[in-house]
Amino acid sequence: HVAIRIGPQPRDHYGRILAHAFDEHGENLEALLLAEGLGFFVAIAPNVSLAECQRAAERQARSAGRGVWRKPPVIATERVRSGGFAIVRARVERMETNRGGVWLELGGSLVVQIPREAVATFGDALVGLPGKHVEARGWIIDRKGRADLSRQARWLLKISHPAMLVPLP
Repeated sequence: HVAIRIGPQPRDHYGRILAHAFDEHGENLEALLLAEGLGFFVAIAPNVSLAECQRAAERQARSAGRGVWRKPPVIATERVRSGGFAIVRARVERMETNRGGVWLELGGSLVVQIPREAVATFGDALVGLPGKHVEARGWIIDRKGRADLSRQARWLLKISHPAMLVPLP
């Protein structure tokens, strides 16, 4: 028996249902999988009610070296070669704010975009980021052929929740 709880945004742009799954004991199935290292934590607003629980479950697997964390998948931005899900570690070279939101320029021709409507949820987390190292995760988009790459980074990573961008010590 599996129970489903639909999120505030019930479908993604592909029409897929966005929901959280629970077993017959009320255990969150996503958190159980993350704790075993069988996937990666993601938080995409507005469906973030269980983000902290899921992030903690992934931290357990990561610190124990379970599953996908046996060989950490974190890469330097210079090693980005294709679009798709990635966890990248880099130094924030520059930060810019415009009508599109906040843009963090990282090395390796990667830019992180925090859309204007999501910026407020980051609070003070963006203050003082230039010069610091961060770990960012999400779906990287290859903008080759879509952007003027002489003026813009080739790789784009959009994030809408602060848990997807972690400053490193």
